[in-house]
Amino acid sequence: MKVNTKIRYGLRMLIAIAQNGKLVNTSELGRGMRVSPKYLRKLAGPLEKAGLIQSVQGIYGGYRLARPAEEITLRSLMNAFDEQVSLTDCLLGKKCELHETCLARQVWEMLETTLDRHFLPISLADILKNKVNPA
Repeated sequence: MKVNTKIRYGLRMLIAIAQNGKLVNTSELGRGMRVSPKYLRKLAGPLEKAGLIQSVQGIYGGYRLARPAEEITLRSLMNAFDEQVSLTDCLLGKKCELHETCLARQVWEMLETTLDRHFLPISLADILKNKVNPA
């Protein structure tokens, strides 16, 4: 499984906004993250629609978190971009001729369950407090 660019940069954007503690615009974010402000504006749309960030218009506008960092999880970030954590097509419900007899499927199911229980519930607050347990 590879986490795509939208998720990687979306998480970095949320972290940067939370660390800033005030309104921050995409130019400032872009400089700090070394990412194009144009790309960050593209990411901001789904994040705002999902209720993770708020935008404030105007010359002194920018973005801030729309809810507390404890309520923003990796699952909510994935949902904002309509992404799923899945290791194989068979776990996404796609038809497989070996569905009933595949012994490898149990491994993929266990890994997906582990991701669902331990990875997706990680909150932005956990990340900011450096409390993400690697075990």
